[in-house]
Amino acid sequence: MTNLNIKKYYKIIGYINLVLSILSLFFMRENDWQERIIAVVGINMAYHMLYLFYSSIYISSTKMRNNNNFNKSVGGIMLGLFAMFGMFGSFFLIYIFIYSAFSSNEYYRLFTMCIPFGLFLGAYSLWSDLKKE
Repeated sequence: MTNLNIKKYYKIIGYINLVLSILSLFFMRENDWQERIIAVVGINMAYHMLYLFYSSIYISSTKMRNNNNFNKSVGGIMLGLFAMFGMFGSFFLIYIFIYSAFSSNEYYRLFTMCIPFGLFLGAYSLWSDLKKE
C-alpha cells in the first residue's frame, strides 16, 4: 500500500468516524448533551491525533538519524518496532472495544471503532516510510 492509498483510506475512515461520532450523540442517552458533545470531539481528536502522531515520527526523526550510521540503523530498528507495536496495538484495541461494548451491553461504544484504524494507518504509514529507505 502506498502513501497515497494510506491518505485516501485515512480520509474515508475519517468521514466515517465523523458520521459515527455524530450518530453517537443520539444513542448515548444516559449522558447529557454537554458530555455527548465532548465525547464526539474526543472521538474525532483521538482518531486524527493517533494517525498524525505515528505518521509524523519519520519526518521528525530523519535529521537525528542521518547523523551517523549507528543512529540510522538502530533508530530504524527502534522505529520499526514502534510501528509494529502500533499496528498490533490497533488490533488489540479493536478487540477491547468490541469486548467491552458487548460485555457491558453498551453498544453505543461501538461508535469509537474508527480510533484503532487511525492508529493502524499512522503506524503503517511510518512502516512504509521506513521500508523506502
